[in-house]
Order: sequence, then C-alpha cells, then structure tokens
Amino acid sequence: MTIIALKTKIIALFKQGLTPHEIIKSIIVSGVVSIVPILGLSTLLLTGLSLRKKLNLPIMIAQSYMMWPVQILMVIPFINIGESIFSIPKTNHKATEIIASFQNSFFTTISRLSFELLCGFVGWFFTAVPIALGTYFVSIAVLKIILRILGRNDQKL
Repeated sequence: MTIIALKTKIIALFKQGLTPHEIIKSIIVSGVVSIVPILGLSTLLLTGLSLRKKLNLPIMIAQSYMMWPVQILMVIPFINIGESIFSIPKTNHKATEIIASFQNSFFTTISRLSFELLCGFVGWFFTAVPIALGTYFVSIAVLKIILRILGRNDQKL
C-alpha cells in the first residue's frame, strides 16, 4: 500500500462523509467533553454523544486521547471553581492523588471524593461549556467566510 493510498484511507475514516459543520461540531464537543474532571467518564460520554448526534467518533476519540494532559491539569482548577461557586473552603487534594485513586478503584474514588467531583463537574460546566459554545459559534462564522471566499455555498450550515 502506498503512502498516498494510506493517507486517503485515513482521511476518509476521519471525514466519514461529514460536512465541515459536522466535523467542527465533533471537534468542539470532543474538546469540551474530553476535559470533564471525572476520569474515565469522557470516553463513555463521547461514544454516547457520537451515536446520538451522529458525530464523528474517530475524531472524538483521537482528540480525547490528545486532551488527556489537559484533563489532568484541569481537575484541580475545576474543583476549585466549583468550590467557589458553592462558597465552601477549598480542599487540598492533589491531581496525582486523585489519579492514583481512580486507577485503584473507580467506584471507591467516586464515593470517597463525590462532593469534590461534583464541585469539579460544576466548575467544568460553568467554564468549559460556555467557552466551547463561544468557540463553536466563532468557528461556524469563520467557516462560512472561508466557504464564501472559496465559492462553496453548497455546504449546509
């Protein structure tokens, strides 16, 4: 198999006949869901969303793997944001402690750190989701401009 044939097959897998709008939606949804501060939940959510909304699962899973470092970096800030929203004192958990706990037992971590994870989820929801929505609308506007410049008005946006 030549490199060009391999490249064509890989591109076809990631495009899956989707419009540019659907690809942007897949990327934005994957980006925001991939940093959910509950480790192990993003793959399940991405799979469900891709099936329900007919989004591109290969793009979403690939991006999810690339976002792993960001997810780890954002666990504690999201928890801190959630604690600020609930007006409670900040906890002193470290990301490495939370990761190790998830690696030992997912369900034990959920039960032991349930309130902290709730705070992290709330922090994620009130920061990452609005940023993702803003990014989505800006991306669509830029895509419309690019398609207009290229003379491709056949794309449904």
